[in-house]
Amino acid sequence: MQTSDNSKKWLYLLAFPIGHGAVDWGGGALWLLAPAMALSMDLSPFQVGVMFAARQIAAGIAYLPAGVIGDRLSSRGVFLLSTFWWVSVTQLVASSSENYWIVLGFLALANAGASAWHPVAMGAMTQWMPSRRGFVLGVHMMGGTVAEVAAPLMVGGLLMFLSWEQVLQISTIPSIVMGLIFIRLAPMVIAPAKELVSDMAMYDLIRLIMQPGTLLILLMIILHNMSIVAFMGMGPLYFQEVKGFSSGITGLAFSLFLVGGALAAPLVGHLSDRLGRKPIAIGGLVAGGICAYLVIFAYGNLVIFPLLIITGLLMLSNRSAIIAMALERIGYRESTVLGIISALGEGFAALGAILAGILASTDLESAIILAAILSISAGLVVLPVRKNQSNSRA
Repeated sequence: MQTSDNSKKWLYLLAFPIGHGAVDWGGGALWLLAPAMALSMDLSPFQVGVMFAARQIAAGIAYLPAGVIGDRLSSRGVFLLSTFWWVSVTQLVASSSENYWIVLGFLALANAGASAWHPVAMGAMTQWMPSRRGFVLGVHMMGGTVAEVAAPLMVGGLLMFLSWEQVLQISTIPSIVMGLIFIRLAPMVIAPAKELVSDMAMYDLIRLIMQPGTLLILLMIILHNMSIVAFMGMGPLYFQEVKGFSSGITGLAFSLFLVGGALAAPLVGHLSDRLGRKPIAIGGLVAGGICAYLVIFAYGNLVIFPLLIITGLLMLSNRSAIIAMALERIGYRESTVLGIISALGEGFAALGAILAGILASTDLESAIILAAILSISAGLVVLPVRKNQSNSRA
């Protein structure tokens, strides 16, 4: 189906971010559902950490094949459509059980479906606007972050009246609605370029990935993901058990952490297009880690809430610059590269969830400190990376 430039703008700059938010809505809800699940099912912080780790492992497994599909499947809009129903069905099954392992397994499958959306959608967007990768990636990520802002707010309020199972069922509504809408939009998604559908030239791809500078960028992505999962996985427990917040106030605090990153992501992506990826990435990760550490010393909503906004802005908004940095270092096959990047980042993020869960079992504050250290380390590891000769923005 041929589409006008205006239609493409609506598709990629509006429908795609909303679709991102829809598949991520249930995952955003889970950050606040986890404490309620722990209370209802008598789970330890370690078991909560294992649940988040399982979701990250499932995501890591899904990313790479999804990325390859994104570069080879001409009807990739249909694949994107299928992810909405994948997520909806598995979350509904998880909500129907109180058996820990059944809930863990189906939530992991749901996260795999949500993760399969990302490399395909982002690959199509960067293929559509290759000269503004940071901007379009920022727009895409804004949709997911808005969902993770709105979902905890909704969950925090609903948990005052409903069970976690009922709230999880309500959280499937966005993916169901977009699953219906995308039936019409799926044929409009551009097919991958013909050269991407041909032989994959995996040797050249592996050679580019194994360059020292690229490996350091991938390590930055891994550490950053570990930091985010550690902070977001144990943060709600920390705010409720240490800071004494209610579920509603915890949802507000958590959303404030996310809202800064959501609002600033397109702007930070645009700045990285103009000023370069490396200074944006290093500055955000190091400063964000410092702010995360300061959260443990903050008392009173007037201090904690603004600090969480700043922390989220710094730690989350530069993700578009980080991913664009890796894309430009490697140079081609956007969906496949995004699949590899995401598989490594999300797979190792499971380790962040496990470590945070272990530390939180004895001291929740230690889990927050771990997240801060990981974020600062993520920024520092790319200091030796030199400018990519093939692209001055990297």
